[in-house]
Amino acid sequence: MSHSSNAMREPLLKSIMAGALLAALSMGSVPGHAAALEAHEENAGIFTAQIPSEGSNIAAGRAVIVVDKPIDEVLPIVLDYANYVKFMPNFTRSKVLAQRGSKAMVYMEVSVARGMYTLYGQLNLAERARDGDSRIVEGRLVDGNINAFNATFRLTPVNDGAATEIDFSIYVDPDLPLPSSVFSRENERAAGRAVRALRQRATEVPGGAA
Repeated sequence: MSHSSNAMREPLLKSIMAGALLAALSMGSVPGHAAALEAHEENAGIFTAQIPSEGSNIAAGRAVIVVDKPIDEVLPIVLDYANYVKFMPNFTRSKVLAQRGSKAMVYMEVSVARGMYTLYGQLNLAERARDGDSRIVEGRLVDGNINAFNATFRLTPVNDGAATEIDFSIYVDPDLPLPSSVFSRENERAAGRAVRALRQRATEVPGGAA
């Protein structure tokens, strides 16, 4: 097959995949009554929103939750990059390629749309300088099969240090020809799922990461 034929097929295959992806996302957006009740219980205490992103039609997702664990037990979980695959929703790989302290280059794969598509990339992850009592961990895309990715965890002690507020934001711009509203909605959902997973992990792993 000629190079020109391959070039013509690539947009067609991408469009077919995009259509299948959109169908899968739509199927999951209208839960039944029982599933809706279950989702409501799982999301109790979680605030989610879509945050406009400068220069993009795709909004970032934001989620805030309070976990009944001190920050010294929550922060190690966020910094345990290699074990994201054990608890973060839809993660299929999380491999630390290089690390010094909290700074790391990490390869990650995430399955989306019920396994129909895999996002992958190398990310720079690191803890930023403290902002008052808050600890901030950021992730930025270095290379991968998506246009853009960034995520930020902001952990703040509350209730006299007995609990931790997790304020998480995520922006993903997949290289797919779908409406921006689809990805904005998925970013918001991803943020909610991430903080819910962190809450569950914190209850399962006493003292932090393991």
